[in-house]
Amino acid sequence: MPALPDSLLRLITCVDHRRQVALVAELDSKDGAEVVAFGNFAANEEGAVEVALVVGDEWQRQGIGTILATKMVQAASARGFDRFVAHSLWENGTTIRKLIRHVGEIVSGSSRAGVLELSFVRRH
Repeated sequence: MPALPDSLLRLITCVDHRRQVALVAELDSKDGAEVVAFGNFAANEEGAVEVALVVGDEWQRQGIGTILATKMVQAASARGFDRFVAHSLWENGTTIRKLIRHVGEIVSGSSRAGVLELSFVRRH
């Protein structure tokens, strides 16, 4: 998605800093800051947090996603959350599993209609 619709941008960035947090990775340049990655989490009704992470194509496989995921898990843990849920397209399953293993232990997984759901806990 080359540009986010305003409604989606508000949804993922309007946070309360307790049950919803958003983190941004930026690159400073002479033209200003460029967002290279974005992550957020929001608590669900079951007491877990659903995490989302996107890294720009040209910045993938450089460790930015792992660093951002680590920061998100730390922020959620500091707020008392210890269970996490992530969704991914099925074809990105290997990549998301590898990233999650850097920050946590996968405890369950399922797939439906091409979407993979992974539940995990923080790696201690």
